[in-house]
Amino acid sequence: MLTKKQNFILDKIRGLRRRNGCFPTVREIVAATGLASPATIHAYLSRLRQRGALLKKGRSWDLAVEPPMGGEHLTVPLVGIVPAGPALEMFESLGDEVVLPEWLAEKGGDIVAFRVQGQSMKDAYIQDGDLVLIKRAEQADPGQMVIARLGDGSITLKRLKRIRDAYVLVPENPEYAPIAAPFQLVGRVVGVLRRYR
Repeated sequence: MLTKKQNFILDKIRGLRRRNGCFPTVREIVAATGLASPATIHAYLSRLRQRGALLKKGRSWDLAVEPPMGGEHLTVPLVGIVPAGPALEMFESLGDEVVLPEWLAEKGGDIVAFRVQGQSMKDAYIQDGDLVLIKRAEQADPGQMVIARLGDGSITLKRLKRIRDAYVLVPENPEYAPIAAPFQLVGRVVGVLRRYR
């Protein structure tokens, strides 16, 4: 059983390893954890090794086992590209997965990821290349951002609005027009992930 602080250090190491593709350096761990001393990090690495969370071969460290994605961590499938602009054909799966941050783990359920293509939602701070996480649902409240399937099978990312007695898909960019054509909801947006270059 790890202490709260040991779990904190281990979570930072896991995140750095996923991002970099290799075990982080002591300096990277210092920067990620906010701890001042490399000696403190070495002490934590030794304790985590004693607890079976880390392995050491010569001078190289690694995770003993990548933790199962349950509890506070989830992976969700990356199922395709969603246009924030003209609608595109929907994909079933791209065969890839996205690791969710802890703040999304509590949402659980049927969550999938789409990569955004286009700028029709830029005023909602969703940019081309972002990942949107959606919870599959056939209903949403007016004002929520949704992914909808249009009559021709294509999908689009827009904000759901009710105008008089009809529901309309509204972009967050004045250069794009609302969509009033018949549509079916695929799901509602529960998060956005962005990698800065």
